[in-house]
Amino acid sequence: MTDDRVLSSEDAARIVSHMNDEHADDLVRYAQVFTDVTGVDTARMTHIAAEGFELEVTLGGGTKTVWIEFDTPLRTVEDARSALVELAMAARKAAER
Repeated sequence: MTDDRVLSSEDAARIVSHMNDEHADDLVRYAQVFTDVTGVDTARMTHIAAEGFELEVTLGGGTKTVWIEFDTPLRTVEDARSALVELAMAARKAAER
């Protein structure tokens, strides 16, 4: 029996590529809002899984890898899209404060 919550490697690669190509500003906001890292200059998604995703963030003093967990594990690509959009909306709202 396979775990239906795990995205295929092809799906994960497409999501990572899309996020890096089209949503760089959101990735920075994810790092700023959902981690304890400060002074984030850039962020790049390096991995996504059912439980969360990894960002490589660039800071004034170098790079750091951070992990952001999803509230609910992903089951489908649509789950990933929905979760990432929800996080983007929350991060934008938090950044406005």
